[in-house]
Amino acid sequence: MHLTGIRLGGIPPFTDPITLRFDEQVNVFIGPNASGKSTLLLVLAGHFLRSGRALENTIPWDRLIISECPDDEFEEFVQEEEANVISASEDWFGAKYGNFKPEVIPTIIYIGPVREGLSKKLNTLDTYEFGEEAAEVLDGPFSGSRAVCAFELLGLILGELGDELRQNGEDLPYLKKSELRKAGELAVTCCQQICNEVLQEPRLRSFIRDPHALDRLFDPLGDPSDLTDFRSLGIRTTDKPNFEGYSYFEQPARGVYGYGEDSIPLPVSHLSSGTGGSLLWILWLALKLVHHYKFESGTERDPENRSYFKDSWDKKPAILLIDEIENHLHPTWQRRVIPALLEHFPGLQIFATTHSPFVVAGLKAGQVHKLERDANGIVTATTHPQDVIGWTMDEILRVIMEVDEPTDQRTVDRTNRLRQLRDKEILTSEEESELNELRRQVNEDLLNKRGPLEAQRERYADMVQDFLRMRQNELNQDGE
Repeated sequence: MHLTGIRLGGIPPFTDPITLRFDEQVNVFIGPNASGKSTLLLVLAGHFLRSGRALENTIPWDRLIISECPDDEFEEFVQEEEANVISASEDWFGAKYGNFKPEVIPTIIYIGPVREGLSKKLNTLDTYEFGEEAAEVLDGPFSGSRAVCAFELLGLILGELGDELRQNGEDLPYLKKSELRKAGELAVTCCQQICNEVLQEPRLRSFIRDPHALDRLFDPLGDPSDLTDFRSLGIRTTDKPNFEGYSYFEQPARGVYGYGEDSIPLPVSHLSSGTGGSLLWILWLALKLVHHYKFESGTERDPENRSYFKDSWDKKPAILLIDEIENHLHPTWQRRVIPALLEHFPGLQIFATTHSPFVVAGLKAGQVHKLERDANGIVTATTHPQDVIGWTMDEILRVIMEVDEPTDQRTVDRTNRLRQLRDKEILTSEEESELNELRRQVNEDLLNKRGPLEAQRERYADMVQDFLRMRQNELNQDGE
């Protein structure tokens, strides 16, 4: 299934109901702060997540219902309902596979605006503070530490040591083991597409530390699982590993990797906020999917319909709710996020909030939803009807995000004052001097910061205003 629309009201700041139709793949919410973007995501997340902790004592649950209303009947349906409505499409496998309609319940992944990462310490979790089972850990809110904990509980410690992957203490079948490896690789390759100036290799490795690690590994009476306390996730990057400031026992076990700097991966906790944070929440997304769909590889025919193979877990439906998707990312990386997610996880329906024009760039008609709040605090919602393909950042800021002057505040203040003076019919000598000085300053700023065309446009506006003022004076004199 995918969500086709929402009617929401009676929940601050949505004092008056709003109605939105959703795109099947991407829905990006823009608008000023306090216009309800995060609240809208929380309504969706709180309705579907089992715990609902984020919305406890906030949402009137008796007024929030699901409807499996077809797309073409949605508008008529929400007009008849007094309750808040989240409308879901019919099972999307039905149209694709004829009469075969399995009950598909997509997994819901909510990523809040604050991305808790990992500490800079090398030691991993000695005890699983979030729970003893992967399902329990994955059911909680996202954090970098929680993602690593789920990673370990699922038995996904990748490397060249050959230790058995485990889930809740039991050996995993070979196919499940390969799907777990695939989840890690998909997370890295997706993150690599976004951060390709940093990540070098499409796989996760084990970062082994403690100079006695090899002794523990080859001790015939030892338990290989003891190594869990001495390793963390590692990845090869363009950053050269440097462990000179770490104690003897925090140094990498160089005997495992060799002694060349290029052979030692960097612990995930050492990556930048943008790289490490992105890798961890994408890894969380992959783990939620592979666990929810029980490691389905897509290699088996469905017993009820032998005409097709089941989709693998990474292609199955899921709803990603992510607040401020551009967090910690350079503009070049911001515009890569959504395309990378859809390429690696084609079953996603993405709901994201953003303040970045780089995230909006390239989206299609119906994928950008604008929330606005008037002087009385009433929120309205509209959907942008055009493709945002080929638009410049200046055009997106001015037309879609309604930033009238996408430049620095000083230039905006000078430009506004210049317009005020130009609109006056009679100027004092002081105002005339101020006008000339502002023209010089604004033209200089525009030449330096926005190029000669903008400066020429401003100068042309000045000329037109001067001409109109002169012509008005001539008409007044003729009238006398």
